[in-house]
Amino acid sequence: MREPNPRINWNRLTAFYQTARHGNIKHTCAKLNIDQSTLSRTIQSFEESLGFKLFNRVPHGLVMTRQGEILFPVVEKVLFDIDTALLTAKEEGEIPKGTLKVATTVALASLWLVQLIPGFLEEYPNIEFYIIGDDERLNVKAREADVLIAPYIEHSPDLVQTYLFSCCLQLYASPQYLEKFGCPQTIDDINNHRLITFGTETIRPYSDIDWLLRIGLPSGVVRKPYISINSSKGASQLAESGLGIIALCDEYPHIKELNLVKILPEIQGPKIDLYYIYPRSLQNSKRVKVFGEYLEKHIPQEWKKNPSFVSPAS
Repeated sequence: MREPNPRINWNRLTAFYQTARHGNIKHTCAKLNIDQSTLSRTIQSFEESLGFKLFNRVPHGLVMTRQGEILFPVVEKVLFDIDTALLTAKEEGEIPKGTLKVATTVALASLWLVQLIPGFLEEYPNIEFYIIGDDERLNVKAREADVLIAPYIEHSPDLVQTYLFSCCLQLYASPQYLEKFGCPQTIDDINNHRLITFGTETIRPYSDIDWLLRIGLPSGVVRKPYISINSSKGASQLAESGLGIIALCDEYPHIKELNLVKILPEIQGPKIDLYYIYPRSLQNSKRVKVFGEYLEKHIPQEWKKNPSFVSPAS
């Protein structure tokens, strides 16, 4: 039997992989929860044991050498396969258990997903739930999350992507705002109104999220927002306060309880299809399976429209 290579160990592989992914010492240290000197020593000792450099320093961080680029996909697969095997081993038995990391946008995590978790955990108390709200789409292939609730990812045969529901953007304003500034009668009237949008200076969870700034205008022309805020909840609160017009999904939780009125209902905004996405290697995971089934059971039928993409059978 071949003896394991003493130059290769878990800490070195992980340090190399995370540094290569982030390209930045500071971000890698935060991810691994270690200090910079420890990370630097680990990378340096790995390079010395291999006999070649893995990274070159550049002004904005680190870039892989050619040798590092050759090593990276192999290390990624090794770490992924080991992680998957460990999780599968922990799941042996009839009862779903273990950690389930689910990532989605900040808005969906804080406004929708949190409402479903208590009921799910009551049914499956042995699952440790980890919700990740992040508007920058996490990489389930790199196991930053087990499951991603997000728009369809094209050209990804290694992912299982099951359609969940669609969000349809519509225009809303508060009665106070409409009384003060009048109600727009056509889309051209929007040019003379105050608009509350997600903004362009932050990560955009969906490409069409600021549709309100472009609708009815020539390509390349955009309206100027009155207020920009990268929070759906914060934007709806500003709109309720009478500060402007907002684009919200009709499926927005508790939308009927908000002090907002739908305007220009004939104007149909973009439809955002959301999917339950996970690596094909986890398709036998009990945790992943039961949570997907739970979502399917608790999503209102009227939220489901014809999706733009239909994932092939798993």
